[in-house]
Amino acid sequence: MVQLLRLLAFPFDTLAVPKCKSTPYDSNWPSEGEWVALNKSIDGTLVKTIPVASSCWPGNPFNSSVSCEVVKANWPLAAFHSELPESIDYPIYANNSCLPPGAAGYDEKRGCSLGGLPEYVVNATSEQHVATAMKWASQRHIRIAVKGTGHDLNGRSSGAYSISIWTRNFNKIEHNASWSLLNGEKENVLIAGSGNVWGDLYGAAAEQGRVVVGGNDETVGLGGFIQGGGHGPLTSTYGLATHQVLQATVVTTEGRILVANDRQNQDLFWAVRGGGAGQYGVITEYVLKTHPPPELVTVGTLQIAPRTDSGSLSTNATWDAAATLLSSIPDLMDSGLAGVTMLGTGRSAMSLYPSLKEPPSGVVMNQMFFGYNITPAAMALLVDPVITHIRSHSNNSKLAITWAEPAIYRNYTSFSKVISGTSNVAGGGALMSTRLLGRAELSELSQHKLANFLQKALRAQNESDGTLAIVGLQGGPGTARISESRWGSVNPAYRSAYVHFISMGASIDLTRPKEGLAAAADWLEENKEALFREWAPNTGAYINEANPFNSHWKQDIYGVHYEKLLETKKRYDPSESLYILNGVGSDRWDYDLDSGKLCQIL
Repeated sequence: MVQLLRLLAFPFDTLAVPKCKSTPYDSNWPSEGEWVALNKSIDGTLVKTIPVASSCWPGNPFNSSVSCEVVKANWPLAAFHSELPESIDYPIYANNSCLPPGAAGYDEKRGCSLGGLPEYVVNATSEQHVATAMKWASQRHIRIAVKGTGHDLNGRSSGAYSISIWTRNFNKIEHNASWSLLNGEKENVLIAGSGNVWGDLYGAAAEQGRVVVGGNDETVGLGGFIQGGGHGPLTSTYGLATHQVLQATVVTTEGRILVANDRQNQDLFWAVRGGGAGQYGVITEYVLKTHPPPELVTVGTLQIAPRTDSGSLSTNATWDAAATLLSSIPDLMDSGLAGVTMLGTGRSAMSLYPSLKEPPSGVVMNQMFFGYNITPAAMALLVDPVITHIRSHSNNSKLAITWAEPAIYRNYTSFSKVISGTSNVAGGGALMSTRLLGRAELSELSQHKLANFLQKALRAQNESDGTLAIVGLQGGPGTARISESRWGSVNPAYRSAYVHFISMGASIDLTRPKEGLAAAADWLEENKEALFREWAPNTGAYINEANPFNSHWKQDIYGVHYEKLLETKKRYDPSESLYILNGVGSDRWDYDLDSGKLCQIL
């Protein structure tokens, strides 16, 4: 079994701290009176955790005020969980502690408990609330978690026996067309609270005739997205979201409220720009650079699938076509295209190509290209040679190839609304492997070798179900041109990357979260992480969507920045109150999902 956490020297020898973070079963856990005093000191913003699905269990043990019918109807919606103080998109990371009937992983025998959910939530409305609560908790050796919207693939927004800082009320949005740092160069910016979601900022920027770099899904929040890098439709043009940050306000576990920028607290400013969320402090506000929007957006869709009458003979043809398509991406991106590639096998492929009557033998491709200030005719000139190459080198008689007439959007806002994933599915479990791939890994390999890598990347534990891979065209010129001063602590592998490849396929037993995650992690380690080390040994992974159980996580997620991030972590969180899976310094700790205990590995 993959060893999820490994020992590394992370000395805090000068701190006399308990071996484990406090739990309600320990003598040093605060009394009810102490919690009442804390609540009074932060203006009554302390909330005792009430699992929303408690209403679906006999006696409603936590007195949830939301009816079970409403909970069951909305459980699969990410937006529902984002509006709740305790809930997260993927409750498996909270040990599926209190699920409604019908939810993925529901088991009547497990009952309803707090489990991996926080004990209390601070529904903060001021930075002082955050500072007071964090200092209070860290002095009492209580784990601190941070939640914005809860759009979180790796459970960073939750944790047993923790006090959670909920940032949703930090929703200030202010436009400043000539913001400067101590009389420096003037910038057109949005000053935005970290509790906002991207849809709010897109609208505010559009009102000023500007755009900001954010994600596809407008319901995702700013906080964790930006701190991990943050990729989206404009990344190949302007860089990652974190590259747009000119200043951040950060509250530390010692209760300090710090302004971090190029002039002060530079080490913290560097760390929170790409070094991962929930580790160095709580960000309450960003100053984000804005940009002029494209005047025209063209969207073209290319679909490739085996012909329905070709049988298993089409298998090699589809993999050859996939290799040809992906090998063309660096040149297409250098010519101005962005977009996303979806690859599917087995039953999963049928969602990409609905006309298929049965699961295909081979792979189905759905390629969406975005062209900013590029006409349909100009896009066709770029894409047509790729289609011709696929036809001539991939046994065209076995393939169904469709190039749809490109759609035209006369403003960026209308384009953004169309591609936004505002109905994101939640309420289940997720575990995947990712890799940043550059020209060397895409265009400089033989078609045979690239096709072989793709077949391995699309392998699934359940071959009949198959799986999906998402290939985001989110690097290229945009990240390559970012200056060193604006780069921050983002994994340097992103500099030469063109695509972010997300590979799924692991099956998780959701009824047994700890064992299910461990078994899926083992399978990913053997079948996906090993593949990526062979395919792209010198690149890395994107932290916000990386496999949190990757045995090479330090190098793959943080790269050469790890040791410097470790020093920064020690400086701003000396009590080690902030913990996430595969976070900086996390290998000093073991988090048992069943017991909820977070203890040092000595």
